[in-house]
Order: sequence, then C-alpha cells, then structure tokens
Amino acid sequence: MANERRKKQEEGGGGAPEWMTTYSDLVTLLLTFFILLFSMATLDAQKMKEVSFSLKQALLKTKAGGDTFQSNRGQSVVTVNITNPEDTGVLRVDSKKYTREKQSMKILDEEERLLQSRIEETKLELKERIEAMGMGEYVEIIEERNLLITRIKSEILFESGSADLKPEGEVVLLKLSEPLITFEEEITVHGHTDNRPINTQLYPTNWELSTKRATNVVRFLVDKGSIKAERLTATGNGEYKPIESNDTPEGRARNRRIELSMMTIDWQNLGGYMGEKETIGQ
Repeated sequence: MANERRKKQEEGGGGAPEWMTTYSDLVTLLLTFFILLFSMATLDAQKMKEVSFSLKQALLKTKAGGDTFQSNRGQSVVTVNITNPEDTGVLRVDSKKYTREKQSMKILDEEERLLQSRIEETKLELKERIEAMGMGEYVEIIEERNLLITRIKSEILFESGSADLKPEGEVVLLKLSEPLITFEEEITVHGHTDNRPINTQLYPTNWELSTKRATNVVRFLVDKGSIKAERLTATGNGEYKPIESNDTPEGRARNRRIELSMMTIDWQNLGGYMGEKETIGQ
C-alpha cells in the first residue's frame, strides 16, 4: 500500500518541469538584450542634422586628386556616454566641437557663394563661346540637379565608328576648355553612343567606343586645353543612358554625345536636392 502511494506521488508531482526554469531565464535575457539594442539604436533627428553638417564641412574642403581623404583622419562628431548606469544609449553631441563648427558656418557660406559665382561666370562664358562659334545646334549647356553639363554631339567631334578627334572637333573643345581652366572642381567626361551595334577589331562593342572617345577627349583637354589631369575622369556608358528614343535618326544623333559634367553642390538642400533644370544652346 505504501509503495502504491509513493508511486502515485512520483508520477503526479506538482509544478513545472525543472527545464522550464532555465528556459524562462533564457527568454528573459533575450528580451532584455533586444530592449537594450532598441534603446541604443534610438537617434535624435537634431543630432542627425549635426552629422549632416559635419559631412558638408568635410566635403567642401576636399580637393581634386584625393589629397584630403589621405591626410584628414577625421574627428569625433558625437560621443556615447556609457559611464552613467541610467544612460539609455542616446547619442550626445560634444558641445565644444559643435560650437567650433557653428563658428565656421560663415566661412562655409562664403565658400558656397564663391562657388556659385564661379559657376555662373563659367556658364555665361561657355554660352558666349557657343554662340560666337555658331555651335548652338551641336553644343548645349545644361544645369540639372547638382551638375553643370556641357553636352556635345559626337558628329562634330568624331567620324562614325571612330574615336579619333576631327580637326573641327578639336577647335570646339579648345574653345570650350578655356573657361574651365580656372574652374577648380573635378570634371567627368562621359562617352555615349546610340544603340546600333558595332563590332570591329578596335571596338567590339559600344562600351569600348564610348570609353575610347571619352579618353581621347580627356587627353586633349590635358595636352591642349591645359586642364590639370587630376581634375579629369573618363567614363564610357555605351548606349545605356539615352536622352532620346533610338527609333529615329534625330534621336540617335542626340544620343551619340560627349558630356563634360562638373559638380555644383547646393548644400542648403543637402540630401535630396533636385534643382531647377536649365538648358542653354538648343
């Protein structure tokens, strides 16, 4: 009889199994861990504006050729205070550094005004040269987003299927390069073609043709246009960035082009500025 009672007690013991205690502790620790992660990830919108300001200051000081990126090791913008047990992990701004940055705002604003002034002067001089050469049909000056783009139809620069500059093309480039000599910002030369396939020994595809054309323009601007090589970059886009439909001869002619693009940053609208578009020359 005693054995039967002992057996029933062993089989029907009250309470949860022992492994539930360990499992409950694990779940509690995981919950605490994720709450901690969430609190540390909480950002203040005002602090993000200060980060954007610091980025603005750093990029305005960057020179062509990458010198600033090599020499500037950066400085602390925000610090996290973890010595206070009650700290939630929210980012805190170093007030002394922020004060120094605020004091430099006038200098940065002046740099922006000087940049915009140089852009307007360059744009005006390019326009005058295009009109003086009677090249309004072949050359456009476009201001779009943060770029000042000089767009030249390929037919004035190259023969069909060739990347060698024509004499009249060299004259046009030489005239257009003079206002750019004093323009300190970097210039990217983009080569574009239409979608008609090419397959020659020199140019198996339009990639090679567009890249070689852009490279030859860069070399001319350095050798004859006296523009510093470190300011120039050549890229080939083939037929993949058309500005018109390739279904018509006129559209294909527009797509065969060389573009010289220069950055004209509007820092007052940092992070998503979509500026007015202005076309000069056509």
